[in-house]
Amino acid sequence: MDKTERELRDMLEDRRLVRWPTEPQWNAIWLAANATGYTGTVSAAVHSIAPDLLDADWVGLMGVEADQAKMMWSELRLRRSVSPFRRGRRAVAPSQSAADQDAAAALQQHVAELVAKKWEVVSDGPSGVQLRAPRKMRNFDWLALGLGLLCFGLGFLTVLAYGFGLVLVSLGLLDYFVFTKAETTFLPRA
Repeated sequence: MDKTERELRDMLEDRRLVRWPTEPQWNAIWLAANATGYTGTVSAAVHSIAPDLLDADWVGLMGVEADQAKMMWSELRLRRSVSPFRRGRRAVAPSQSAADQDAAAALQQHVAELVAKKWEVVSDGPSGVQLRAPRKMRNFDWLALGLGLLCFGLGFLTVLAYGFGLVLVSLGLLDYFVFTKAETTFLPRA
């Protein structure tokens, strides 16, 4: 095994190389990397022959000094490995990509509108966004609080009115905090 093949195997193991080159690509890469007077890297030779074999992020790092590029690549791979919702790279038609971007922008706009209306983001995952509405008081709660406060006001006439007001206010608050569930909605990603 020569140094070119060893470097290609290291690139494949390190995922800088997306897949192993075909036989004609391998021959062209080897000839380019071992040409007399060639001072570039094996990555540059691969990029000149078959740029689709290289990871797009690695292509962006190729202009940096070799040691620094490898350090940045290891950090990038670490970030990729710990990102729980990372979507896999896939080849997408340009029109489909634009449609996906429009759908993502529309989703973000809709989420921003709901958050402005005091909705709370419960989870933001790869399949979509789940939101929870602010809790709203029902008519029963308003009625119980209103009558309860009225009875408190009449409490100076009789203790029974004060006790009845306390019960009504307690029922209204109990219904609001315990039995009233906040509305939730799920917005799927395209």
